[in-house]
Amino acid sequence: MINPNPSSIGDILNSTSQFAVPNYQREYTWGKNEAIEFFEDLKSYADSGTGNLFLGTLIFDVSEKNKNSIKVVDGQQRITTILLFLIACRNVAKQINANNLATLIQNKITFTDPTTAESRGCRLIASVKIKDVFEDIASDFNWDGTFSPKPGKKPFKWQVNLIKPIYDYFYDEIKSFNQTDLSKFLKAIYEAYVVRIDIEDELEAFSIFERTNARGVDLEASDLLKNYLFQQGVDGLEEIWPQVVESSDRTLLRMLKYFYVARKGYVTKSDLYKKLRIYGTNIGPFNLVKEIDDFSKFYSAIRTAGRAEIKDYFDSIGCSAIACDQDKYEEIYLALEGLRLFKIAQIYPLLYAAISCFIRDGGGDNQSLSKKLIQMFDMMEKYHFINTAICERMGNEVEKLYATYCEKYADKDSKFEKTTKELMHSLKGKLATENEFAARFVELSYSAESIPLISYIFDRINNVDRKPGQRLIICPSREKRLQLKAL
Repeated sequence: MINPNPSSIGDILNSTSQFAVPNYQREYTWGKNEAIEFFEDLKSYADSGTGNLFLGTLIFDVSEKNKNSIKVVDGQQRITTILLFLIACRNVAKQINANNLATLIQNKITFTDPTTAESRGCRLIASVKIKDVFEDIASDFNWDGTFSPKPGKKPFKWQVNLIKPIYDYFYDEIKSFNQTDLSKFLKAIYEAYVVRIDIEDELEAFSIFERTNARGVDLEASDLLKNYLFQQGVDGLEEIWPQVVESSDRTLLRMLKYFYVARKGYVTKSDLYKKLRIYGTNIGPFNLVKEIDDFSKFYSAIRTAGRAEIKDYFDSIGCSAIACDQDKYEEIYLALEGLRLFKIAQIYPLLYAAISCFIRDGGGDNQSLSKKLIQMFDMMEKYHFINTAICERMGNEVEKLYATYCEKYADKDSKFEKTTKELMHSLKGKLATENEFAARFVELSYSAESIPLISYIFDRINNVDRKPGQRLIICPSREKRLQLKAL
C-alpha cells in the first residue's frame, strides 16, 4: 500500500539515512536551463517570505533502511540540484566569514552515521555519471570552487561538463549575498516541501519507476531499458552497462535503436523500449545484454576507429580472412572513412546484420566471401557519394530499405552472397541518374566547408586501381582532419 506524506526538504536532509541513486536509474541530466527555472522559483519564495515552494513528488525505496540506506526511485534530478545549490551557499557563507552557517550547511550536504558519529561522505550517492566529482566538491568543506582533476579519474572532464555550469550559475547568482540574503534563500529551500512516497519492496520500486517515468517526455528508452534489465537481475550488468554507455559515445539511444533495427527491422523512437522489452523477453534478459554488448563493440569500432581498431574488431569476431590481410581491412577502413565524411549513420545496422550473416555463412576464413563483403562496403560508399554527398538526397531515403534488409540478413536461413546481390539490385534502382549527378557535381565550390569532399574526390580519382598499400594519400584521414581543425 502506498501512503503519500508531505515532507519538507529540511526534514529529508536531516534524515538519519544516506540517499543513493540506484543503478537502474537514469543518469543526472539536468542542465543550466533547469537550474535557472529552479532558482527563479526559489527566489520568488525567498523574496516574498510567505508560502512554501512545492517541488513535486519524491519516491524512495526504503527496503534497506535498516542499513541506513534509502534509494531514490524518482527525484534524483531535484535532490542533486538542491545539493549543488547548497554547495554554492556553503562557499558563499565561507566567503563572508559566516563559518557557523557554512558548517550547518555542510551538515545538510554530508552524512554522519548517527550510531558512530563517523562521516559517511555525501548525503547523496549521486548517479555514476557525476559521482566522483560530486563527491569531491560536496564532502570537501574547504573546496574553493576550482574543478581540478584527481589522478586516476578518467571521466573527470565529462563529469565537470555536467556539474560546473550548474554550480557556476548558482554561485554567480548568490556570490554578492550577505548573511541575511543567504539565510532567506536557505529558509526557502529548507521549507520547500514535497509529497514523499516510501516503497518497501524493491520490485515495486522498479515497477513504479517505469510507470512514473514512461509518461515523462524526458525519459528515454535507454533509461527504461536499464531499469528493466536491473529489475531482471542480470548477472554482471553493473560492469557491462557502463561499458555499453562508453562505447555509445554519448549516443546511447541511437545505438540501441540501431541495435534493434539490425536484429528485427524498422522501429520508431516511440516504440523502441516496448520492442526491446518484447525482444528481451523472447530471448532472455541475459542474452539481450550480451547482444547489446556485442553490438556496442561493433558500433564503437565502425563509427570512430582507425585502421588498427577495424583490424582488431574483425579479429575479435573470428574473421581471420580480413584481420590477417592488411589490404582487406584497409579497404573497409577507407570505405568507412568516406561514409563518415558523408555523415551517413543509417548504414550501421545494415553493416552489422550483414557481417553477422557473413560470419554465420562461414565467411570468417573464406577468402572469396570476404571479397564479397568488401565489395558491399565499397558499394555503400559509392552509393552515398553519389546520392548523399553530391546529389544531396536525404540519407534517410533508404532507412526503411536498409531495415528490411537487416531482417533478411538476420534470418538464419539467409545466405550472405544472395542477400547482398538483392541489396545491390535494390540500391541501383534508387541511384541518382547520370544527368542529376553531373548537374550537381559542377555546382561544387572551393568553399572551406567543401574542401574535405573535394580532397576526397581527388584522392579517389588519383588512386583508382591502386591497392591500399600503394595509395598516394590526398584526402586526410578523419583523425588528421580533426588535428588540422584544432590548429
